[in-house]
Amino acid sequence: MTSETDPGEAFRSAASHQLIVLDVIAGDRSAADICREIRGTASMAAIPVLCVAQSDTVEERIAFFEAGADEVIAKPFDARELEARVEALLVRFQRSRDLSPSAGSTEPEVPTGRNRIVAVFSPKGGVGTTTIATNMSLVQARQRPERVLLIDLELNFGQIATHLNLDVRLSLADIARDETALNEPEILRTYALRHDSGLHVLASPPTPGLGELVEPSHVTQLLETVVEAYDSVIVDAGSVLDERTMIVLERADAIVLPVHPEMAALKAVHSLLDYLNGIGTVAGKMTFVVNNMFAREILRMRDVESALGTKVSDELLYDPFLYLKAVNEGVPIVLGSPRSAAADRLTRLTERVFGARAVSPGAAPGPSPTPTPRKPRGLAGILRRG
Repeated sequence: MTSETDPGEAFRSAASHQLIVLDVIAGDRSAADICREIRGTASMAAIPVLCVAQSDTVEERIAFFEAGADEVIAKPFDARELEARVEALLVRFQRSRDLSPSAGSTEPEVPTGRNRIVAVFSPKGGVGTTTIATNMSLVQARQRPERVLLIDLELNFGQIATHLNLDVRLSLADIARDETALNEPEILRTYALRHDSGLHVLASPPTPGLGELVEPSHVTQLLETVVEAYDSVIVDAGSVLDERTMIVLERADAIVLPVHPEMAALKAVHSLLDYLNGIGTVAGKMTFVVNNMFAREILRMRDVESALGTKVSDELLYDPFLYLKAVNEGVPIVLGSPRSAAADRLTRLTERVFGARAVSPGAAPGPSPTPTPRKPRGLAGILRRG
């Protein structure tokens, strides 16, 4: 470990370290300037950088992230917190590097997971279905470029294209009018938008009126064809439970259901589970994800699990600006902030859902465990606590 106060020396010595911590820099260049220079230098672009903000203002933190920082900690801080963040950043960096395809690899391995179609759905809008679906798709596409498809089935106001900064030329409405594309995998692939990551996208129609052209029969045929054209398919099923959505939920191998830890979202999920438990064909495939969009804890995890009647598999951490920044720039978190805690959680969720975790040498790969929902016990106890 070395410490430098001169900007030139700090920059020159950075390449020989596993991690860089930038605090106050003397001279004309700021810590953000040095961070930006490090990120612009090929030999140092992959070194994790932790920047120390002189205050806890959002503007200063955003400035560091825009300069390429992987983590930001604000003064004053406890030495133990700094040590914990450094260790966590090193672990995330190592894990991210291990997951990246090797430089000499020309053909990535076929995913070993059992799930081919994954739906992301919630009965309440605004809980993160599009964010989760988009980031999960990019994680999969990193392992298998050109072989992963993301479908935006939010047919009224789908925002997948916005999240990925894509211009929509062809959409699901165009596919619905082409019987050949619905039945021929290679023709269907020509309708997909291609993201720079190698992810393919079937976009939502640009207007709600065009969305009405996509009928249940089209959805059925589409899902039968896409599994012949792609290795993994993720469907953003939105928040409207209609016949088209039910076809997706029944056809999916796994369902990710994000929920906010607040009463309106829990009531909606409670009603959905009552309905799906009555049908008996969908509920057992669900993975519940608590998406913490509030700075303070409103309901405890045991309250959420009591309402759902099952254990929550994953939890997305609160962040005041990373998610908003990702949407505004059209660069999802796993790309724009790949070594952040938020990206790490989304990557782990993807691994769990697709059943693609690494196994010990000699061990036979098997499906990832999914929780078996019990009959929800209701919200009366939580409501009484107020």
